[in-house]
Amino acid sequence: VSIYPNPSNGIAIIRLNNLANKEVKVKLINILGKEIMHLYSGEIVSNYYEINDIDFSQLETGIYFVKVVADGDIIMTDKLILK
Repeated sequence: VSIYPNPSNGIAIIRLNNLANKEVKVKLINILGKEIMHLYSGEIVSNYYEINDIDFSQLETGIYFVKVVADGDIIMTDKLILK
């Protein structure tokens, strides 16, 4: 999983790799652990998938976490900084 640009001014892209044939959910979590946004839900059919031009501009600046769940298991959590 990679997020760019990071830090972001409000628009970001999330790239998912090596999740072919898995049911995936991607969520944005705040520093307190609360889900803020649901970014993606569905089956990924290839080893490469991008969630493009996600608009975070309505959120407050700070640190957030992008949590990726595949087939019910948390497989990755990555930090996103909003400026």
